[in-house]
Amino acid sequence: MIAIREVRGDELLKISAMWGEFMAFNGTFNDSFKIKKRARAIFSKEMSERGDNPDCRLAVADDAGQLIGFCYSYISLKPKYFKLEKFGFVGDLFVKEEYRGRGTGRLLVADALKFFKKRKINQIELLVAQQNIDTIKFWESLGFDHLLTWMFKRI
Repeated sequence: MIAIREVRGDELLKISAMWGEFMAFNGTFNDSFKIKKRARAIFSKEMSERGDNPDCRLAVADDAGQLIGFCYSYISLKPKYFKLEKFGFVGDLFVKEEYRGRGTGRLLVADALKFFKKRKINQIELLVAQQNIDTIKFWESLGFDHLLTWMFKRI
């Protein structure tokens, strides 16, 4: 049975390895997602530093002691001219490939939504690579809608 729980400090290296897989996958869509050689260590350090922040949550999917996925969520602020002052942001959601399609991602998202609801956050945002059609469909199936298109140009 899969349990969703908060990450423990001694698991950050395992999570950073999964994050590396996540970024490599995103890198197949656009090289803007390519990471530095030390990126996993940097990610692990940043997650460790945010561990005590009540506006951040790093949850893991634990299958009998084996970590099979994670979700990093946090509360962010809008510019002061918007009516909506705070919003929830799902920064990273990853499930190991062999566990996909079994509801693990949905469990991790449900945990993030619970985290946001406790903090009275009523809007959740996230980014998905435009070419990542399967993930877009996943988020749409959970009731998420398109808000904007993030564009870039290299000069």
